[in-house]
Amino acid sequence: MPKPGTRRPGPKQPHGTESNHKQHFSKNEAPPVPEIQGAAKSGKKHAGPMKKS
Repeated sequence: MPKPGTRRPGPKQPHGTESNHKQHFSKNEAPPVPEIQGAAKSGKKHAGPMKKS
């Protein structure tokens, strides 16, 4: 609960120090990595070495 007499700032508006520390990240252009499927995902066995193609 806020103190009596204080207004509650909107969640979309910056308040406090949030507006002072804007992060400048470029957009990630890499596609997401596909998730492993089936028994390899749910087992406890460690992965083997990668096969050379």
